[in-house]
Amino acid sequence: ELIRQETETVEVASKEIEYYYNASKDQLKEPEERQIREIVVAGESEAKDILIELLKGADFSGLAQSRSTAASRDKGGDLGYIKKGVKSPKFDDLAFSSTLEAGKFSNYFKAAEGYYILKLEAKREGKVKSLSELWDDIKTGLTFLKKQQKIEELISKLSSSAKIEVIESAIK
Repeated sequence: ELIRQETETVEVASKEIEYYYNASKDQLKEPEERQIREIVVAGESEAKDILIELLKGADFSGLAQSRSTAASRDKGGDLGYIKKGVKSPKFDDLAFSSTLEAGKFSNYFKAAEGYYILKLEAKREGKVKSLSELWDDIKTGLTFLKKQQKIEELISKLSSSAKIEVIESAIK
């Protein structure tokens, strides 16, 4: 009840929300997405063969449909636009590396499901949502932080003024 009473008067002004938004635009940005195609095969020798075919100019989608074991094979290996963290860390390292350019494919690599070859179709930079879209979320977050600060101040004040007596005979 004491905590509720201490924190019920916490208010966040519009200026604070606007200031936070302007100061934190980079952190509020949606993550980058990449449209990736994949070919997944069981063995390294098959991955090498496919890579050789790709280097000779074979169609990535066609090879994905005919040779891949992944569920995406029916769509020519197309995973659509994905964000970092959807697949394995090894997959992300390659799919989101600066060395993989749009229209290019990767070397093969081993992951839990088998040997992968990736193709980057397109990149979509993360956009910053408008202040009106984020207003309620920012207000909720700032209100929470202000309430936490009030609680910490209350605990500090009560701790410094508390008189603690230890009765050693009562300790068993």
